[in-house]
Amino acid sequence: MLQNTLSTNFVPGTNLTGGLARASWRFLLPSLELDNVLCLGVPAAATLNVLATISAAITMASTNAGQLETAHGELEPQVKAKVRTAHITDFCQLPLADKSVSLVFFAGKKELAGMLRDASLPAALDRLLKDDGAIYLEIKNLSDRRATRLMIRKLASCGFNTPRKFWLTPLRGELRTAFPLDDDRMAKYLFTNVLFGQSLKMRALSSAGVWLSQARLLRSVTPRRAILLQRSPRHDNLQPPPEYLVSIAEKSGVDLSGLQCGLSARGKFNANKNIFYLFDRDGKKAKAVIKMTRAPEFNSRLENEYHVLFTLQEKGFVDPATFPEPLFFGDHAKLALLGQKAVHGEPFRSRTKATVDCPIAHDAINWIVKLGTASSNQSAATAAQVGEALMKLFKRFAEIYPLAKFEADFLAAQIAAISDFSGKFPLVFQHGDPGTWNMLVSASGRVIVIDWEAGEPEGMPLWDLFYFMRTYGSWVSRVQGSKDPLENFTRNFLEPSALHALLAETTRRYCAGAGLAADLIAPLFYTCWMHRSLKEATRLPKDSLQKGVFFNLLRRCIEQRNSPALNSLFSLNGEIKSEKQVNFVQSKSEKIPADV
Repeated sequence: MLQNTLSTNFVPGTNLTGGLARASWRFLLPSLELDNVLCLGVPAAATLNVLATISAAITMASTNAGQLETAHGELEPQVKAKVRTAHITDFCQLPLADKSVSLVFFAGKKELAGMLRDASLPAALDRLLKDDGAIYLEIKNLSDRRATRLMIRKLASCGFNTPRKFWLTPLRGELRTAFPLDDDRMAKYLFTNVLFGQSLKMRALSSAGVWLSQARLLRSVTPRRAILLQRSPRHDNLQPPPEYLVSIAEKSGVDLSGLQCGLSARGKFNANKNIFYLFDRDGKKAKAVIKMTRAPEFNSRLENEYHVLFTLQEKGFVDPATFPEPLFFGDHAKLALLGQKAVHGEPFRSRTKATVDCPIAHDAINWIVKLGTASSNQSAATAAQVGEALMKLFKRFAEIYPLAKFEADFLAAQIAAISDFSGKFPLVFQHGDPGTWNMLVSASGRVIVIDWEAGEPEGMPLWDLFYFMRTYGSWVSRVQGSKDPLENFTRNFLEPSALHALLAETTRRYCAGAGLAADLIAPLFYTCWMHRSLKEATRLPKDSLQKGVFFNLLRRCIEQRNSPALNSLFSLNGEIKSEKQVNFVQSKSEKIPADV
């Protein structure tokens, strides 16, 4: 039970590092296993640190000796050993052997247009680059754009016939998305499904992006672009997936040829995944998505997601239209890749009414209840074994967080209540992170649940329900203008409210369907927030642990343990619906047609 959770080493601050969330353009390259890299100009030290992880050697060439010296001095010691500098005055005299370079990266900013206008550079690049070598550069203004067009025409005579062009976001800083420049249908998909944000500003920008895409004006208002050049006989405008993706998919019998590819590299942490969106030439919706890690230490998350989705598909606990279908799993350059059939829908937050009677929220709730009910296994573990597993989490929790003695004693007593329970304890198939951001809504109003990295085939009952209700309640409060997460939770669930009544009623249905005794609701409630606190610890510096949202939410719940609202939830006041009634409520939501 809780195999994925118990194998996680919850260390504060480990999900704060973001060094590998830079230079995300590298994932557009044909390979992430490079020999020699040539940087024309001086990149940021952070970019060189990342390039050093995918290459054997880096040469940094520039006409500015001072910049070269400064940049080299800022490098991490292990990176300095891979990087050499070359102060040059003539690009024809680059100190590298013929056919020895895997990648040429134009890193210069102010001098970029000058380099691109250098008449001798195309011949020099043709001499240096391997037959399968690549050239990458970004342009941000009209001057660079004109010079790039001239350079591309000259390189065409060397076999670089089909440049791949991408428009990038944001307008400056680290690349976060890269989509084919002239593909307006993919741009519209990006703004509708990927770039929708929490803030009104982001939602307004997304709406503007959709309009510009529909009007075919996006190209004229997006100054930041990327150019990727390879030797190729192709003369069409296809922007195919990187070669390493095609090769890995092919090994599993999945053909990615003929598809267009866009990249989302959002998120500032190493733990965030890159997502490739793959489209048919004429399709308006993605055909497949591929998730890829940025750092090897997070490979296990994608491997777990693959196995969880495969098992969920095999068991049939919920409608297969409500979760992604796994296609393949593999790795490249020690980074994991997970291919999935694309599911189609708008972000949950863009479709919900953000009210207690929202039909989309009720569909999500019914889905969670059905998953728990259908997967309930009362023979997989005893209550004592469950208590033993939770005690392992509690010991780690107590090591990390500054608990008062009465708080530690209270949590230990909750776990003891599970260990000492004489009845059966059902384990359930658990999503593990069913926040509103991990849900899409189809055109017919059906919820689709994505991102199963934290999934548990033998997980804790009620945890998914409690966590979803907390995230939904938080969104409802945000829409109403309140942004304090602790006060919002208190008003929504620790005091009488419409959301509290909905949680209590749903908890009754869940317990009736899964065969969970009412005596176990309270300890599962408190241990749920203990577990969320452990996960949150990885995103907090050590000196900020006591400010953690979930740690303080748990303390507030302990503080108000005798409140009428919690007593009502834990005692299941009122009539508990029968199994027949539970199935009737679920069947109503199942009649909503799926659209994926």
